[in-house]
Amino acid sequence: MKKEIKNSQLNWLEFALKILIKKGPDSLKITPLCELKGVTKGSFYHHFKNRSEFINALMIHWYQKMTLDFITQANTKASPLDRLKKLDQVIASHNIEAEMHIRAWALKEQSIAAHLEKIDKQRQDYLANCYIELGMEKIQAQDIALIAYANFLGMQQIHPKPSMETVLRVSAMASKAFMPKLNE
Repeated sequence: MKKEIKNSQLNWLEFALKILIKKGPDSLKITPLCELKGVTKGSFYHHFKNRSEFINALMIHWYQKMTLDFITQANTKASPLDRLKKLDQVIASHNIEAEMHIRAWALKEQSIAAHLEKIDKQRQDYLANCYIELGMEKIQAQDIALIAYANFLGMQQIHPKPSMETVLRVSAMASKAFMPKLNE
């Protein structure tokens, strides 16, 4: 029973995210990954047909965990402003370091970029919908969502890295500058 849990598909995906953060995407090839996990390639192939299927599963898992689950938690609040605040709290309470590594990886691997397209659209649409509920016109809401999201992602690239609290505070400040009703 313990061995089944240790080598479950979910365990592989969580392990891969940790390795991605520590060692980068080149370590997510089958042989290095199995060596780091201390298992045979047979264990890998028991859960995944090939590396392509594994990478696809990894990106779907990351999307579920870091986008859909975050949105679900934010949606526990009724008002759009409270949802945005809750989203910030959820982001701040999670390790989002894989984000930076996945984005760098997407520069080299088109399949990763394709996943990011879907993820980025979903995240921006969520923000825009909150802004629309706050009274913005659709185009303005989409523009503000783009600004807020790009600001959030860009701030993660700064060295020395600002704290997550700083990133979220500055991102929110930039968004609020375009929302006169919130500044009254």
